[in-house]
Amino acid sequence: MRVLLLSSFSKPWDNFYSYKLGFEKNGHKVYSFGKRDSELLNFVNSNKPDFILFTKDEVDVEFLEPIKGKVPLVMWYPDPVIPDWLIPYVKVTDVLFTMSEGLIEEFKKYNPKTFWLTQAFEPDLFRISKITDDDIKNFSCDVTHIGNLGSKAQYLIRRQYLKRIIREGFKLKWWGPPLPRKISTIPLLLSNLNRAYGGRMLWGEDYAKACILSKIYLGVDSMPHIKKSMSHRLYKSMGCGAFYLCQHVNGIDEMFKIGEELETFDSEEEMIDKIKFYLINENLRKKIAERGKERILKEHTYEVRIRQMLEILKGEVL
Repeated sequence: MRVLLLSSFSKPWDNFYSYKLGFEKNGHKVYSFGKRDSELLNFVNSNKPDFILFTKDEVDVEFLEPIKGKVPLVMWYPDPVIPDWLIPYVKVTDVLFTMSEGLIEEFKKYNPKTFWLTQAFEPDLFRISKITDDDIKNFSCDVTHIGNLGSKAQYLIRRQYLKRIIREGFKLKWWGPPLPRKISTIPLLLSNLNRAYGGRMLWGEDYAKACILSKIYLGVDSMPHIKKSMSHRLYKSMGCGAFYLCQHVNGIDEMFKIGEELETFDSEEEMIDKIKFYLINENLRKKIAERGKERILKEHTYEVRIRQMLEILKGEVL
């Protein structure tokens, strides 16, 4: 099968790297398109893919419309929100996959061929060659978090949780884009939260090192009330071997064994209690991390997920 991915692969954490490997491990030929939108139709006519996969607005929707009917358009949307700009893309696509099971009915108002397909883990992108003394110094801590702490509403709860962890006396390190530098954020930039910043975004080998050298990885999803809206962060962190502690996402217990493969909390106080408990109970913490990694590598790699995608597409457009 010939698959066209609409991506320029401009950032190392682009999900398309994982998708590409998932397709290739299943024996499929992958092309990518990251040029000017106006060249897309000619590229499609020249390479004749079996379908086109995109995730957001990688190409202006007006350049997708002439292709509809020629080649199946497949969208795998990776966020748990439905902004206004997204609706035209949902309408033009032949099959839509959403990472949030709880949004299926809303998406079906615009596209009846909507299916739930959660994200996954690509182990080849997170191999560790060796762990150095500098790695141990840089990444060892009680609690780590890797993600954005910007000023958007969904990020503010992350700041709140991390500030509380620091106040409780735990050693915290967080990684991601720097805090926004504005007059309004001066107190934040002078706070202990900024002093706990690792200095950069992590990916690949460094991401994996942070997962296994920290004792607890804190996951904070932006929309935990939406059923099965677990982020990519869960799969890659557990796949790297982290002990994963996160907000209780609606439906997560239908996919993982809580207290055996990962751990969750429903409140700030419960988060602190579980951090205290698992820092003391090291053997249990390590066993949970091992079981979680085993589950991810068995059922939640992109090699597996792409097979699940193709099974659905075969019944709809292929």
